[in-house]
Amino acid sequence: MRGRELALAGAHRFSTYSLVFRIEDLGDGRARLRAETRAAFPGMAGRIYRLLVIGSGGHAIGMRRMLAGYRKG
Repeated sequence: MRGRELALAGAHRFSTYSLVFRIEDLGDGRARLRAETRAAFPGMAGRIYRLLVIGSGGHAIGMRRMLAGYRKG
């Protein structure tokens, strides 16, 4: 399997964002799934939202849980 990528984009009242999933072939039938997020938080409301969601660490926790759900045991 060659490296693969899936990019999703969206927006809501406080930000515009993208979520990119990358699948890397590790050989021996194994693969690594990575997720990268990018976002813009315009205006005062966006800055406050970013502080609450990103600054609190809540976003990182949510992303780790999501990726752990795809882990093959």
